[in-house]
Amino acid sequence: MTASNSPHDRFFKAVFGRTEVAAEFLERYLPTTAAQALNWKTLRAAKDSFLDPELALHPADLLYAVDLRDGGPGYVHVLFEHKSYVESRIGLDLLRYRVRIWEQWLNAGNSGRLPVVVPVVVYHGAATWRVSRQFADEVEDAPALRAYVPACVYHLIDLSDYRDDELRGAVMLQTALLTLKYIFRDELSERLPEILGLLRDLAQSSKGLDYVRTLLRYLAQAASIDRLSGDQLRQAVTQTLSGGDELMLTIAEQWEQQATERGIEKGIEQGEARLLKQLLTWRFGSLPAWAEARLAGAEPARLETWAKRVLDAQTLDAVFGEGNSGTV
Repeated sequence: MTASNSPHDRFFKAVFGRTEVAAEFLERYLPTTAAQALNWKTLRAAKDSFLDPELALHPADLLYAVDLRDGGPGYVHVLFEHKSYVESRIGLDLLRYRVRIWEQWLNAGNSGRLPVVVPVVVYHGAATWRVSRQFADEVEDAPALRAYVPACVYHLIDLSDYRDDELRGAVMLQTALLTLKYIFRDELSERLPEILGLLRDLAQSSKGLDYVRTLLRYLAQAASIDRLSGDQLRQAVTQTLSGGDELMLTIAEQWEQQATERGIEKGIEQGEARLLKQLLTWRFGSLPAWAEARLAGAEPARLETWAKRVLDAQTLDAVFGEGNSGTV
């Protein structure tokens, strides 16, 4: 499974790629002072060319242009992190994105002061997010030289930090946030009927029905079988939503196809992991248990990133990009 085919990425982009959903989400979950400085009625999708393909490590990235309330230009860059591990160099990635956005803005013929870029990281992974929100913390701390190191702060929205009653908004936004919060949790099957119950009215419109199908496909693709079996999903849908039987029938064939594809993709992932393990062993000798565990649970996009570092990295820690080699 390539990163661009991740069900998490596809679902996030399908929901938050809707301008009205993104505007409500950002206005609600950015710090109040920041949210009040932006004119949300002007939010619009920015051209894809503003994101350099070479820097597009996260295929669910969204870039929106938005005007400041005082009339100046601005951008909101939304970065989605769904994985069960935390990217330790995310500050550097976001700094690269900022520079690329500014370069493209200048190349488009603009002049004057550069526009504000507000980086927003949305996270719903299983691991606790402990990475600093300031790029300066990734740079050697030399007190006499701190003035020369940019802070480059980003805003983190970690869904695990919110109670369910704090995840509010229109039905589409609220159900998406709750689903993302629980997709990696054992409580998913228990919480699902209540989440689906919020969709009763939405499912009556054609636009709403499209979203309901998107949500169900995501649950079928992304939830592990020990958290949500096919029978549990089918029961929750048929008991909660009007026409639930028909909805399940429309995704049944696709569901079976996805199960087949998962088997194929799993074989590909295992082959990539074996190859990378061979390279690492050749380069650094016998691998410790923590490194083998990282390889066993990694997605292809992460394996590719590590593979690119093998020849240049001086240590095993540098390959995995972690400050604590014992962290899995």
